[in-house]
Amino acid sequence: DAVGTGSISGTVNGADGAALGGVTITTSPITETVTTNAQGQFSLSDVPVGAYRIDASLEGTGSASSFIGVAGGATTTVVITLGSDEVTNPATITGQVVDAAGDAVEGALVSIEGQTPVATSGADGTFTLSGVSPGHVYLRAAAPSEAYLDAELHSSLFIADGQNKTDVTIVLPGRPSAAATWVGGDSCTSCHAVTGMHPDIVDGVAASIHSRFVTEGTDHLVYPELWPEPEPELEDKYLPLAPNGTLLMVQDPLDGEGKVNLVLCTRDDEAGERQYLFKFYPQQVDEISLPADDLDCSGFDDTPQNAVWIPVAGTIGGEGNWGEGYLDPEHKVDDTHPNFGEGKQRYLARVQDVPYLKNLMEENGIPWGEEEGRKQDYVAYLPVYLVQDATPKDSPFLTGEYDVGGPKFWQKGPEHWCPPTNTISRNCAGCHTTGLQIEYTDVVEGEETHKGVVTAYDYIDLNITCERCHGPGSEHASSGDVTEIINPRLLTARSSRETCGQCHASHAGKSQTPAGIFKYAFDETHLDGLGNGVFVPGVYDLEDFYANYNLPTPGNKWSEGTFHSWPDGTHGRAHSQQLPEMLRSAHAENPYEKLTCASCHNPHSLKGAPAQMTRDDIEFGTTSYKDNTMCLVCHAQHGPFADVSLSDVAAIQVDAERDVTVGGEEPVYDDITLANAHGKVAKAVAVHMQVGAWMGGALYTPKNEDSPVGRCTTCHMA
Repeated sequence: DAVGTGSISGTVNGADGAALGGVTITTSPITETVTTNAQGQFSLSDVPVGAYRIDASLEGTGSASSFIGVAGGATTTVVITLGSDEVTNPATITGQVVDAAGDAVEGALVSIEGQTPVATSGADGTFTLSGVSPGHVYLRAAAPSEAYLDAELHSSLFIADGQNKTDVTIVLPGRPSAAATWVGGDSCTSCHAVTGMHPDIVDGVAASIHSRFVTEGTDHLVYPELWPEPEPELEDKYLPLAPNGTLLMVQDPLDGEGKVNLVLCTRDDEAGERQYLFKFYPQQVDEISLPADDLDCSGFDDTPQNAVWIPVAGTIGGEGNWGEGYLDPEHKVDDTHPNFGEGKQRYLARVQDVPYLKNLMEENGIPWGEEEGRKQDYVAYLPVYLVQDATPKDSPFLTGEYDVGGPKFWQKGPEHWCPPTNTISRNCAGCHTTGLQIEYTDVVEGEETHKGVVTAYDYIDLNITCERCHGPGSEHASSGDVTEIINPRLLTARSSRETCGQCHASHAGKSQTPAGIFKYAFDETHLDGLGNGVFVPGVYDLEDFYANYNLPTPGNKWSEGTFHSWPDGTHGRAHSQQLPEMLRSAHAENPYEKLTCASCHNPHSLKGAPAQMTRDDIEFGTTSYKDNTMCLVCHAQHGPFADVSLSDVAAIQVDAERDVTVGGEEPVYDDITLANAHGKVAKAVAVHMQVGAWMGGALYTPKNEDSPVGRCTTCHMA
């Protein structure tokens, strides 16, 4: 019953305070365009919940913007003052453009977002921007050649009237040339492990899930105890059920037509290794289901006419993040970083183990992985997968006879799990391998045409390793030159976000070219270029790789857009699409800071926050969302937290025994200072909750890790 819309009410005044009529009001994201009445008033109704920029303009008077949020069932009030667009006391900005190694870059075009002044950097990299309008400004530098990528300042500069702002530095990221190739993550860690850079990604349970999401074999199987014991206890079996409680019927792996019964089984091979198997029974007349008593795990050596046995050949996801990961399913070792990495685990099958696929590929001359130079291809998911539900098994919220909590088996695409278009290479490899190279064709089967069936499949690394975000690294690995590799931190905010967005911007999306085929960012026009058709951050724009990029689709149709959203077009209904939500938030576009994914996340580690966050002369080590330090690094001294200083945030960081330096020195605080810092934050949060949000007597207890009350992330989706 939640209300999905609110309203905006506002007034526009001139610089002298007098109301202005006839002012044009627009919003971003776009809603309705209106004009103010004679009293300078305007209103917008039925505005979807979310963050907006309100733009007001009147010819001959000027323009202005305001950033606001709209809450469900509420009215947001805003007052906007228009001044003249004519600069009466212009400012000047001088600085230097350098490359990633710190050397001067000549010929870079430097500009100001939303303003007209431009300048070209000289031989020493210096530039001067004249006629700058005062206020918060963002600087951008366009690369002078393909040796560099574009860059911008993610933090705005505040420029006062007539100010001469000096010592501004813009760093252009390096990039691989078009001739660069993939070399693999081992080539990176051989040097970076020695230097101690990103140690979690090389060793330790906190290593990012990026590097270990897909695993060949069953070593990373979670909750193996849910599987039945092997023969001779034939009565020990697992019969998956459909949501209505009947036996699950799935697509026949023998010919791809009709539906058959399914049993989950195990067996121990001659070496004593446990195999996990899906047993598919022969199709019955009229596709009727066999009785449960007739289904068991016997007859492993039977011919396919009696049963098709398909072993689990790999796993995707689900390892969790506790102490020793998949080795500690009972959580006997304390959780390392709760709330990261758990969810579902899907099971892979080798394509040659599915008779229907094997025959189809042989008939069409398509290799599946055993030929020289070909990687093993897999069916992207078998028709049953594991869900690590957070609902306890005995929870009163469970309803119905077949609703169970805790880890459980569930169904995944039971009617279409094994067509030739459901392979890792076609649907998943774009986001779960590094150095992908594919070839593909359409395959005709009777009256059906299977689009984009992969005929050649190769990669450098299974899973996401360094080059997926930093670009093909052969030149950098050979020379060590930092100008020959991409540093996402130095990219424009858009390109930095798209580094993550290549996989975290879409659930409903499909490739741009060929249109609607691959379920990942892909553009065949670059097959012979850098990335071999796969997106490379900063080099390409993501909108060229996804069809209808960033457009919402409540119906989950790729032809409408990539963003599977609720009807408000703002909030996502599925995983893997954090970027479109962020682009609709005030964090993306505001006068102060253009946040990127890496502003709040460490892509190299499960530790959560970045290894370093800097504000003024204070450098924060890994912060935490639990005591709000992650958010307060930016939000202290602003809005509801205007009375909280950065020194207070540093004190809380010290009290939590996390790294922080002030002016390059480690600060020391006495107990009274620490208590006062916690008190100021607690007061600000309490006022925000109880007065601003009408939450009554909610108590903020920052040192109680079991209580989420008062955490910014409890109420706010960043």
